Amino acid sequence: MKPRLKSPAEPGPCLRTPQTCCSPAARPALLTLLLAVLLACQPAPCARALTTETSNAPSPMPATIEHPTSASVQPEALQSLPLGAVRPLGWLRDQLRSNLDGFTGHLDELVHELIQKDDIYGANRLSPSVKSKDVGAQGVPEEDRAQFLWWNSETQSNWWDGYLRTAVLLDDEKALQRSRAQVQRLLSTQDADGYLGIYTPALRYRFNSENGELWAKTTALRYLLGWHEATQDPKVYQALERACDDLMRNYPAGKSHPFRSSRPDTSGLTHGLAITDVLEGMYRKSGDKRYLDYLLFLHQDFNAQDLAEDAQLSKLARPELPLRGHGVHTYEHLRSVAAAHQASGDPRIAAALQTFLEKIDRCVTASGGPVGDEFIAGLGADSTTR
Repeated sequence: MKPRLKSPAEPGPCLRTPQTCCSPAARPALLTLLLAVLLACQPAPCARALTTETSNAPSPMPATIEHPTSASVQPEALQSLPLGAVRPLGWLRDQLRSNLDGFTGHLDELVHELIQKDDIYGANRLSPSVKSKDVGAQGVPEEDRAQFLWWNSETQSNWWDGYLRTAVLLDDEKALQRSRAQVQRLLSTQDADGYLGIYTPALRYRFNSENGELWAKTTALRYLLGWHEATQDPKVYQALERACDDLMRNYPAGKSHPFRSSRPDTSGLTHGLAITDVLEGMYRKSGDKRYLDYLLFLHQDFNAQDLAEDAQLSKLARPELPLRGHGVHTYEHLRSVAAAHQASGDPRIAAALQTFLEKIDRCVTASGGPVGDEFIAGLGADSTTR
C-alpha cells in the first residue's frame, strides 16, 4: 500500500477504502511474505557476502559509482527455475486453490472501478488533461494528487501477476485462458515504437518529479516475464524486447536522469527502481549485457539524486543511520542493490549491500516480518522501545 506523501513522523489513516486497504492485523503477514520474497530473490553472491564479510566494516564509498559497467558481472552460483517447473502439493496447493476461489480470483469484481473500468495502459492513458483518478483513496490533498494518478497501474498489474502465477501453479484451465487473454490485451496496447506504459506521448518520459513511468512498466513487464517463463511464447518475448528498447532509447544511459525530482519525497518515481527485476530477467533470458549495463545506469542515477530513500549508497555508507523510509520502497530496493552488485562486482556496492542487510536485520521482528508502519521511521524490531 502506498502512503500519502508526508513526514515519517506524521502518522495518518489509511487512504484507501476498506475494500482495498490492508488492515493493521493483516500487515504482519504481508510483510513476512515480502521479506521472504526479498531474501529469496537475492543473487548468490549476496549470501556469500554474509559469510565472508560479516566482520568487516563497510569501506567508504561515494554517493555514486562512476561509469558503471557489467564487464565484471559475477557468475550466479544458482539458477532460478522457470514458473511452473515446481508445483505445489498438499496444504500449499489447497491454500492457492482457496486464494483463487477468493480474493485472488475475484479482485476485479470487488474493485471493478480500479481494475476493469480504468484501461490505464490503453484507452485511458494519462494525459495533461487528466487531473484525478478513482483509486479507492479518500481525502486526497491537492498537492499529492500526482502520485495517485498512476496507482491503478500497480493495482492492475500486481494483481494480474499474482493471478497469472497462481493459474500456472494450479494448472487451472479457466484461469489460464483468462490470463492468456489478459496478456494478449496488454500486448495490444503496445505502440508501434515499442512503448508499453500508462502515458500519452505528451507526457511520457517528460518528468522532473513524481510519476509512475518506470513503476507502471515494472509491474506490467514482470507479469509478461512470468507468462513467458511458463509458455515460451515468442510474441511475449518480442514485446518485452521492444518495451525495453523503447525505455533505453528514451532514457538513454549517461544522457538522462530518470530519477531526478524537484522534491525528495516521491512514491511512484522511486518505486520505479524495481525495474531492475525486469532487466535482470531479460539478461537471464538473453545473456545480453546491455540489460545489465542499463541496470547499473539506473542504479547510478538513483544514487545521484536528492531523494528520501534508504537504499542510496550515501546512506548505506553510514551503518549508524537507521532505516527511515517508506517500508515497501526500502525493502524492495534490497533487490536492486543486490542486482547492481551482481552485475558489477564492485566491492563498494558489496559493502553497501552488507550494511543494508545488517540494517534490515535490526528491523526484523520475531515473526520474520520487518517493521514498516507505512514508514520505518527509524524504528527497530524491539517493541518495548517503541
